[in-house]
Amino acid sequence: MRLTARVPATSANLGPGFDCFGLALDLCNEVTVDTEAEPRITWEGEGADELPTDGTDMVSRAIAATLERRRERHPGAVVPPFALHGVNRIPLARGLGSSSAAAVAGVALASALLGSAGLGDDRRAMFTVAAELEGHPDNAAPAVYGGLTVIAEGSVRRLDVHPAVRPLVLVPERLRMATDAARRALPTSVPLADAVFNVAHAALAVTALTSGDLDLLHAALRDRLHEDARLALVPEARALLNELRGTGIPACVSGSGPTLLAFEREGVTVPDPGEGWRALRLAVRAHGVEVVAA
Repeated sequence: MRLTARVPATSANLGPGFDCFGLALDLCNEVTVDTEAEPRITWEGEGADELPTDGTDMVSRAIAATLERRRERHPGAVVPPFALHGVNRIPLARGLGSSSAAAVAGVALASALLGSAGLGDDRRAMFTVAAELEGHPDNAAPAVYGGLTVIAEGSVRRLDVHPAVRPLVLVPERLRMATDAARRALPTSVPLADAVFNVAHAALAVTALTSGDLDLLHAALRDRLHEDARLALVPEARALLNELRGTGIPACVSGSGPTLLAFEREGVTVPDPGEGWRALRLAVRAHGVEVVAA
């Protein structure tokens, strides 16, 4: 049996939607398992020389975690030995959900390998396992469901994004941001006025993304909870974000950064960010993880 999981990159927060919003982007990692090949783990693409090959990678851990959970209902469930090969297109440690993509890929592959003992088409169960394992439900949700997702206390609502919304990610070649470090930089409490500001702008952001109102989106993608603290760690990203917003382009930090997420519109495009930045024009991916058999 040879199965391939395709999982999209994701951009979380989307400005004011801290730990709540996620957007699936059409940049996919592919992970293949082959039960007829000699067991081993190999990688190519982004971070290929950094990822472990001893079974401690996130994909392998997610496969093992899914098997353990399913054995609670199916004691005889087993995953056969397999070779695992990953083709990574999502940059690591850049705020584009690479670890969530790995977790979701592992859950989906394990479910498929388990057959009738797997999760089937239960996306809710896939999301739950991946989010608990990886710790970032705002990335796991769009990786599983696609589109725009809103997460509240474990519940997920998926929304379609208007075709006029055209994402572009600006990925720094040399800058990285560990999620734990970005989280530690955040304040433990915020003023009431800032909380109200984010609630209002989050509502506007959902309206803008689903209606295609780019003027509204430019105003909506403002945040007072996390962006300033995180951008203080990467002043190059702060300078570029200010430049984008100053030219009328809706923009925000992607996840915990340092990648920036911008939205182009007719007649207004993102200028060349200069040396050290990679610009990727990506469609919104309407559907999340998929597993196909070779």
